[in-house]
Amino acid sequence: MSIKNIIFDLGGVIIDLGFDEMSQAFSELGIKDFENYFNPLQQQKFFEQLELGNISEQTFYKEFRKHISPELTDNQIKNTWNLIIKPFNPERMALLEKLTSNYNLYLFSNTNEIHAKYFEAQCLKQTGKSLQHYFIKTYYSHDLHLRKPDPKAFIEVLQQAHIEAKETVFIDDNAENIIGAKKVALNTIHLQNPSTILDIDFAKLKNQ
Repeated sequence: MSIKNIIFDLGGVIIDLGFDEMSQAFSELGIKDFENYFNPLQQQKFFEQLELGNISEQTFYKEFRKHISPELTDNQIKNTWNLIIKPFNPERMALLEKLTSNYNLYLFSNTNEIHAKYFEAQCLKQTGKSLQHYFIKTYYSHDLHLRKPDPKAFIEVLQQAHIEAKETVFIDDNAENIIGAKKVALNTIHLQNPSTILDIDFAKLKNQ
């Protein structure tokens, strides 16, 4: 069965993530150990609840002040946390446009309403096109109320997109997410640093 569909992760795949830059900025605001609350491997529960869409943006800021720093304003938290999102790479975005000639492209990201507002605005500003322009559909954990690597999250995306796992490749930089995708029979590509999507031989997928 040839591959017809590609589901891309966002952070670490389409865009790079700036954990160090973000942590340094929080350190300059007096939070010297921000990585203990939020890092690539684990995060405090209220971060997860925001990613699941179970709490509002305003509740998140209140929880942040309660657990991490009571002094910061909503905008200080938002603007500093958004530093994790690096600029969109023109070559990668051009590749996505090229791939639409041969594949149906989808996006599935564990994210939240704060980051989504920011990276969607940045995409439009930096590329002149909306993020949705590059994909048939974008799926965010806070809208689905499901997160990777939960197999239920992948099943929900497949069902909403009306596509079959055996005809689909999922690309992610997180090993746990790859394991979750395989549990629902998705074909997978584990993208590991320093490789980027520019290094993938997409032509081979047609004959997979």
